[in-house]
Amino acid sequence: MYIRPRKKRRSNPWRVLFLLLVITAGIYFYVRIQQKEIESPFIPTPTPTLSAAFYRTKADGLYLEGDLDGAIAAYEQAVQLDPGNVSLTVPLVRLLAIQGWTNDTLAERAIEMGEQAVAQAPESAPAWAVLGMAYDWDGRVAEAVDACERAVELDPAYAEAYAYLAEAYVDDGQLTRAVEAARTALELDPRSVDANRANGLLMEVMGNWSAAVVSYRQALDIHPNLAYIYIDLGRNYLYLSDTGSAIESFRRATELDPQRADALDQLGWTYYAIQDYERAQTYLAQAIEVAPDYGPAYGHLGLAYYVRRNYEDAIPNLSKAIELAYREARRNARAFYVTVEPAQESFLYPSVDVVLAGEFSWADRDEIVLAADLEPQGGDQRWAAANGRVTMNTATGTYRLMLQGMPTLPAEQMYVGWFEELDGLDKLPLNTGPLSVGANSSFDAQFTAEPVDNPRIEHLYILGLCYFYMARCDQAYPLFEAALQIDPEETNALEGIRLCQEAEATPTTTP
Repeated sequence: MYIRPRKKRRSNPWRVLFLLLVITAGIYFYVRIQQKEIESPFIPTPTPTLSAAFYRTKADGLYLEGDLDGAIAAYEQAVQLDPGNVSLTVPLVRLLAIQGWTNDTLAERAIEMGEQAVAQAPESAPAWAVLGMAYDWDGRVAEAVDACERAVELDPAYAEAYAYLAEAYVDDGQLTRAVEAARTALELDPRSVDANRANGLLMEVMGNWSAAVVSYRQALDIHPNLAYIYIDLGRNYLYLSDTGSAIESFRRATELDPQRADALDQLGWTYYAIQDYERAQTYLAQAIEVAPDYGPAYGHLGLAYYVRRNYEDAIPNLSKAIELAYREARRNARAFYVTVEPAQESFLYPSVDVVLAGEFSWADRDEIVLAADLEPQGGDQRWAAANGRVTMNTATGTYRLMLQGMPTLPAEQMYVGWFEELDGLDKLPLNTGPLSVGANSSFDAQFTAEPVDNPRIEHLYILGLCYFYMARCDQAYPLFEAALQIDPEETNALEGIRLCQEAEATPTTTP
């Protein structure tokens, strides 16, 4: 086929003029736009506002990937955009509680948001259930049981309510009820991660570690990217002396959540168990790096240094572990009260004659100082005008007690102050000893809430042995004595005292 060339058309002068005008206008508007962009380069381009649904979808995706911190951030965005939507708050509270296991700030936020959720929707079973979980994971077991039982009442077909209730029953020592609740949770929803995990925890507590492994694996079959369940799984492999599987589980947990201090700690401690001390120290140091207030890692690292006879590095780590254990115990103090006691040298338990009492609450934004206003208790008018206040720095253990309007007692009686949910090393309620109220019916003094029940006994006597080997028995004796308060027959503490006494009795030669 032959294609002919097109003919050239003649130029039309009016057409040319029109095109020149269009080009000139285009150049003008282009220059103006460029000038505007140069003059105002930081004015943002209008963008549509993202919805709560968008952030929820994002959070759900991150959760499935195992990025719980990312999921928390996305859920928080969703809640900010739709604060009255409890269905957004519930999964957020759950994840805050999970990540709060090694982070007190997140744990407290989980409880705060859980309480807000039940206030917004008092008939919501999921809200009550997740609040119960948050309470339980923070050690507030009685409140957890109450919240979960309320959830079950509101919705007897809600599997997670029974799962969280089973965990709370386990922590409360009600194993028969825990078995029933765990069974119901699985019957209602065999594909529930929380139901399978709760059953695993129950089997673990009952010593059936093989069954616990099965339940934890079933939970991971449903959601294979949850670091905290790999930690549960690895722990039970250790009980079964399957060190290789335990290391694999803990390592997987650290891969999923590199900021999970308890996973790094467990991995390091497992290497310690097989005497690979160099690797143990590496992972334990990483645990401390990601969570500087995670006490177990300090204790384990101190022991790893001790077995290698590195006492200089063992001492600060064991000391920190004990300090953090004291701090954690003090943070759990619930109330303070003053009783009238018979005059005697020591007090084991408080009498029923409570004259002043008050519950602790945080007195500062950093949640370091606890405070309680003390008010009269009972109907005895002698203390109707009495009042007081106690403030305690949970980091240092120092506390101040102030009393006013306290009537003078007969010679055979005295006032004593007591802590609720804070015990001494001997597991007896911590008290102030006799309070000498002045002639003006007032009292003002400072005390120290230390030592208190919580440190591991081996941290105390091994730290004492470190001081012994460093020829510092003056610092070793109090630690051995503290260990003996926990267990009067602790052989290592008794031996430590004997070694120090023997060393001090040995005469030194003069060069």
